[in-house]
Amino acid sequence: MGKGIIRIGGGIALALFAGSLSLMTEIPTYESLEPLGTSLISQTLSFYGNGQDETRLAAELLGGQLYFSEEGEKEAEQELILAENREESGEVAVSAEGGGMVGDVYKEQERKETEQTLASANAARKNNAVVEKLRTTLDTEYLWNKFYIVDSTTSVTKKLFQVDKLLNRNMAMAKKKGKKQILIYHTHGASEGFSDSKSGDVEESVVGVGTELAKELEKRGYGVYHDKTQYDLINGRLERSIAYNKSLDGIQAILKKYPDIEVTIDLHRDSVGKGKHTYTTINGKRTAVVMFFNGMSRTKSGEIAYLYNKNLQGNLAFSLQLKCMAMECYDGFTKPIYLKGYRYNLHLKERSLLIELGNENNTVAEAKNAAMPLADVLDKVLSGA
Repeated sequence: MGKGIIRIGGGIALALFAGSLSLMTEIPTYESLEPLGTSLISQTLSFYGNGQDETRLAAELLGGQLYFSEEGEKEAEQELILAENREESGEVAVSAEGGGMVGDVYKEQERKETEQTLASANAARKNNAVVEKLRTTLDTEYLWNKFYIVDSTTSVTKKLFQVDKLLNRNMAMAKKKGKKQILIYHTHGASEGFSDSKSGDVEESVVGVGTELAKELEKRGYGVYHDKTQYDLINGRLERSIAYNKSLDGIQAILKKYPDIEVTIDLHRDSVGKGKHTYTTINGKRTAVVMFFNGMSRTKSGEIAYLYNKNLQGNLAFSLQLKCMAMECYDGFTKPIYLKGYRYNLHLKERSLLIELGNENNTVAEAKNAAMPLADVLDKVLSGA
């Protein structure tokens, strides 16, 4: 018991130290430290409860990849560089651990039967005062205040957020019959379930929500490749600290095999703590809300050179256009876009998305109900509506 208390105390101290690194450029107030400390303590206890050690805890808090190593920062950085640049050497392989791949998830006859109902199920665009003001003013400060949450690990500049360019960048793509154009995968597929998920049933986790999203997109005429690999399950054990490295290998191999893929979606479930059951109502159904997420590849002091993302502007334009479309079609369905410091494998395509759909307090049904409106919003942006 005493040893366990010492380990927990040490983990909490380590977590607080890691969190404080991002605040060293300014003197934090008590009000800013109190919720940060509470969050870090909660995450620490969660990690120990799941059998994670101190190294993995720090790695997750610092961005979910190998940004921390007992052998030192330079070795960890080199490891990350090697992992994220294997695409150039061709040393990629699809991971078979924890799951498999699914291609056409919606049969042609079923698609024809459902096409007739899509028009009534999908929402028409309506004027949204916040979106209209953004389009009218093109004000970057207004954009940041109304459309984003900026994490303490990163920073923003007006050069990166030129409103006119983000709103008007062409994100449409032509549908190609018989071709895979959209990839759905799950970096944390093994560790993200819902309040009533059945243990061991992958279709009742975030992976099952991916199945529903794939079906909805196939109804709309897109070829979807759903990768069900649980990248955070390694040798039967949860290992979130290197999950992004593993998913990078997997999705690079898939993109090589299916070169027509233009959209990649890393579908997650958010974590908010107990007692925060949030949902909206769409078509009379309780529906989990969605948060789009962008990795900025920059700290508070500037760019992270070894995490360069040539597609950052495309990523930002895609998530903002989706956010605006959702506000016009399903007001209340999306949270502000979350901006964080690292890259999260979003550099591979312009139309790369990380989506947090629902949280641990939502039911499986509420999460799966979000697939239809999310697919509708994606379709509207991808078709240039």
